[in-house]
Amino acid sequence: MRKLPLLAVSVALIAGACNDAAEPTTTIAETTTTTTTEPPSTTATTTTTTAPPRVIAVRASGGVPPALAEQAATLFSALADERNPVAEVPAGLVARLAAVQIPDAVRITSMSTATLPDGEVVGVARTDAGDVVLAIDDGTGWRIVGADMDSLGVEPWYGESPHMVLIIGTDARQWISEPLGYHADSIHVVTAIPEQGTGAILGWPRDSLVETPYGKMKLTALNVNRGPEVMEEFFHDEWELPVAGYIATGFAGFEDLIGILGRLDIDIPRGLPTQEWFAGFRAGEQSLTPVRALDYSRTRKGVPGGDLTRSYNQGLVMLAAMVMLQLEGIDALPGYVAALAQFTHTNLSAEQLLLLGAAAMALDPTTIENQVLPGKVGRAVGASVVFLDPEADVMIADLRDDGLLESRDS
Repeated sequence: MRKLPLLAVSVALIAGACNDAAEPTTTIAETTTTTTTEPPSTTATTTTTTAPPRVIAVRASGGVPPALAEQAATLFSALADERNPVAEVPAGLVARLAAVQIPDAVRITSMSTATLPDGEVVGVARTDAGDVVLAIDDGTGWRIVGADMDSLGVEPWYGESPHMVLIIGTDARQWISEPLGYHADSIHVVTAIPEQGTGAILGWPRDSLVETPYGKMKLTALNVNRGPEVMEEFFHDEWELPVAGYIATGFAGFEDLIGILGRLDIDIPRGLPTQEWFAGFRAGEQSLTPVRALDYSRTRKGVPGGDLTRSYNQGLVMLAAMVMLQLEGIDALPGYVAALAQFTHTNLSAEQLLLLGAAAMALDPTTIENQVLPGKVGRAVGASVVFLDPEADVMIADLRDDGLLESRDS
């Protein structure tokens, strides 16, 4: 991360409660350096004129914090002229914008924010050109962490790609307040590459037989009384997947997240039979309540493919939720990040959650491969397990390579 202190007072920054009716102007005096030399026989004066550094005026309205506008002015001015000091922003963002022509003035017209449970604030700001600036305030002041300057013809920078996160859904029932140390019924690695507009969802059958530091067991059991940190470490060590962290929840958290959307609009590819505790599902487009969305995500008995099909269906739920979030637009992102922090357990920082959410907003869901590791059902460790096929190693290596999966027939 490059350390670039604030601009000098010459920066043309207009922020906060400025009057929108009249555009203020700032005049920067030309700087002249004069050097005088005295040869033996004559006296001559040589004058050299140096143009002042080009600075970018940033005007803020719509409740945008002045400190954010100030940092934006610092960033854009540093990009416009390397003689200017620079701001404390990610080096990747600076590199993405380094070759573009920054306009002389930028207006930030709106900003949506939300406060996370730990007190940190995340925000999405908009410019009059429709560009997006992501920022957080962790208690030390606002700082820019990502941007999509589409009007300048560059791809969005929402952190280093690919984003790769471990998603765990446990079987902790609704009345359990701490759902982490239970069986992992849903296990997926999700990736996002916003500059390419695509990503991947790869599911692990919960009953996959694995050799762990605690002995041979089902993958689902590794989470029991150990938690997602151990699961994440195992994914690092066993499959060398560079997951940045985990997001985990139980039944209650899942229902709460779907409840934020209201209902889940989803196209179910094939019907599912009635289970012991809840009704089945017809094929086709439908709108599921949070409870029914959970029922769909849990169904595996009497389903061809069993747990493998259930894992695939869980990927469909993620894609359906992504489509609904995208329809709300990126301005709604801070509220959803706050809900994610409230209803799940994660070791991702506020910055990582904001960047991940923005990356998801930039994806085309129709291009995302939703796949499950193949395997065969058998018996081991005194229970029914899934023996992963050799092709599973190929798929994991594929994901590890670039965060994407090759298309395979369903």
